[in-house]
Parts: sequence; C-alpha cells; structure tokens
Amino acid sequence: MQIPAEIVERVNRIAQLQKDTHQVLGDRELDSLAIGKSIALRRKLESGAFAKVEHVCLAHNLRHAVPVNPQRHYTHLPKDFLAGDLDDLAALPDHCVYLLLNNDIGKYLPQYVELQGKRPNSLFVIWDWDSQHWLTMSCMLATTCDFYVPAASENLYTVSHFNPHLLGPAFAAVNQWSRRFIVDHMDVLLAARSDEPFGPHVPYGDFARRNRAVTTLNQTYRSIGFVDHGYQQKSDLDNLVEWARHKTHWIIPVLGGVPIRVYNSLLTGGIPVMPSHYRHMPEVLVFDDSPVFYDVIDLVDPREVQQQANARFDRDGAVGVARRIGSALEHQHIDGRCEALLQSLESAVRRIAGGDRAGSEGYLMNLDINPAARRNA
Repeated sequence: MQIPAEIVERVNRIAQLQKDTHQVLGDRELDSLAIGKSIALRRKLESGAFAKVEHVCLAHNLRHAVPVNPQRHYTHLPKDFLAGDLDDLAALPDHCVYLLLNNDIGKYLPQYVELQGKRPNSLFVIWDWDSQHWLTMSCMLATTCDFYVPAASENLYTVSHFNPHLLGPAFAAVNQWSRRFIVDHMDVLLAARSDEPFGPHVPYGDFARRNRAVTTLNQTYRSIGFVDHGYQQKSDLDNLVEWARHKTHWIIPVLGGVPIRVYNSLLTGGIPVMPSHYRHMPEVLVFDDSPVFYDVIDLVDPREVQQQANARFDRDGAVGVARRIGSALEHQHIDGRCEALLQSLESAVRRIAGGDRAGSEGYLMNLDINPAARRNA
C-alpha cells in the first residue's frame, strides 16, 4: 500500500506550518512579554483586594448571568459599552473584576486597551469562547488581559506564550436564557416535537469543510442549512420555541471545541448530533449518553443517524427531556460556569500572592450550584 501523493503533500504542508509556528513561539520577545506580565500582575495583587472576588462587571453577552454566590455582585454593562464614553464607568468600584468575552470586545480592541489604562486597579479576565479558531483575537486578548481563559484546550500551548496566567479551560455554556426563564417555560419544552432535525448554521468563508458538510446535509434535510444572524434579533421566547420544536439538533462546528449550540440542545431537552471526534474530548464527558455521533460518510446519507437520534429521544420521552434540562441547568448554564471561573480566579490569586507553584484547577466544567451544597462545602 502506498500513501497517495496528494495526502503526503498535505501532511508536509501542515508539518511546515507547525515548524514555522514553533520558530515564532521561540522568539525572545515572547519571553520578555511573559516576565513583564508576571511582574505587573504581582504588583496589582499586592493590595489583597482580589483574595475574594466581590464585584464583577459583565458585558452584554453574559447579560442573563446571575450570581449563585451571595458574596458576589454582578454589574451588567450595556451593549457596545466600549463604544461609549469610558469615563462613565468611573462610578464602578476601583477594585473590581471585568469578566469579558472575546465577542464583547471584537472591533473595540483599541477601546478595551484604553479602558485598562483608565482602570489600573481593576482585574481584567478574558473568557475566549472562540479560542479554537479566532487565533488573532485570542493572542491579542491574551497579551492585554491579566488572566486569559480559553474555552477549549486547542491552541492552548500557542496562546500561553502571550500570557502565562491561564485559567481553565472553561467551556462555553448556555447564555441565551436565564435559568428562571427556562423553568417558567417548561410547557414549551415539554410540548410535542418534530422528527425533522434542527440545524441552522451561519456560513463562514474560512471553513470550507464545514460549509461543505452543511450543504450536503441540506440535500436530505432542508431544516439543516445556512442562515444569517437574524436569530440575534429574535426574542428569547421565539428562540426557545424554535429549539424546542425539534427532537434533535445537528452540530457542525467550524473546527475543534464544543460550540454553544450543544449546550443549547441539552438545555432545551434535545439530542445533540455531533461529529465523531467529539467522543474523545473532555467536554463530552459530562454529557452522559445523550449525544449521537456521526462520521463524514454519514453526511452523504444522514437518515440512519437521524433515526437513531429520534429513537433515543423517544425512548426516554418526557422523562428524558426533563433529565437533560435539569442536568444542563445544573452543570451547563452560564450561572454555574461563571461561579466556577471566579472560584478558579480566587485560587489563582492566592497561589500567585503566596508564591505557590503547586496545584492545578483543570477543566472548569462541573460545579454543584445547589445552595445547600455550597453552604456545607
């Protein structure tokens, strides 16, 4: 057996790209950056103000987050707050934590850097939900923040050269609906559902393989296809109803990492249908036996996979829907994930302030947010 020349050529191209990347990462300038950031962070932590995180500023993408720890206070900043007058934030406590997503910053990166200059005593934590594919923004944000939190382990080694102070990874979580909203609309989630899959995906030109997969699936299921960003203009209820109409939700990711739609699927009681390489990722360990997996060959004829996914939904019925919703509310919602992240931040602050080089937080994915359990911890 011979390896096809076309495959050998692609292997060599990938190997050369990796070699070039490692040469850049070996530059002395990045060592200087890491040392400088460590010195600056230690000075910022000398006040002891962040031993316990009390005041947290969240931007629009985390607007539904509610503190599950009574010691914390969340301030929700307005949408596109970086486009406004940054001096308007002067009324906020001097020693507060800004917990921002990469999408909160985006095109406002210069204004974000300016905000840091205006708030020298605050702690800036960036939670990067696109760390697996938006590498330019990931490296820029890691360079500028105090703590960098990737949502996936992919590219972790690369980004660590731009900031030695990492938390997590902390997986993404459901941010589209509050926990109270879900509980108040259980009637929507327990209604009858369609056997047709749910699969609207926004097209991205840089990811040809993903676009090919969506186009191929669309030939069998018209409900899987390309859409614009119109869902962002819909009400929370309209979006919930749309998700709850279907037993199954197909996931076609841009690269690695688990997108938010997987967590949305589980929180709305559905069965996520995911690519088979997900079987080997730590994110999936907390999803019990709910997901169904597809291979590349299944994209050509997805009917058998879809039938299995529907059968899995029907097998457990309303009990299964309630179980998936309950588990996701407990473990895959933004409330619990934010608290896990903030606890990890406090632990990291203690380690740095005390010069402790031991210990590892690991993946931030499971947190019991039951109040009684917290009181007894």
